[in-house]
Amino acid sequence: MTRPADLWSRIAGERGMGAIDLVLVSAFILIPFAMLLLSFPIRMEYRSMADAAAREAVRACATAFDPATGQERAEAVARQVLGERGPAPGATVVSIDCRSAWAPGGVVSARVSLDVPVIDVMGIWTVGWWTITSSYREQMEPYRSIPSP
Repeated sequence: MTRPADLWSRIAGERGMGAIDLVLVSAFILIPFAMLLLSFPIRMEYRSMADAAAREAVRACATAFDPATGQERAEAVARQVLGERGPAPGATVVSIDCRSAWAPGGVVSARVSLDVPVIDVMGIWTVGWWTITSSYREQMEPYRSIPSP
């Protein structure tokens, strides 16, 4: 006597269905998951780059002799750090507040935002975008002598 499961597999012709399932699972689940997993180190690199740009911009501003020079130096340093990795120029936003807190003991701040792809396949194909934002604050030296204008 044949079992109902054997009878059904003969009628439906399910031979080779395991191979098809394996191909479909790997194509629609495993490959996107692997791409997302492999893009994690690249996102961490962008995060590190945004942190470095904000930190170096604040330091350049805090060590300048006047607020105008500090603002220019900070923006130049941030663009240089961001230019090393090469994100798209429109994908970066750098805001540095060097002038409002310009006094001994004042707090200088910088904020860097980068738009980075969620999944990037060798720069040819990208899926989605994330915004990575990093901010940094540093207090200017409280006993610093600032030349008067």
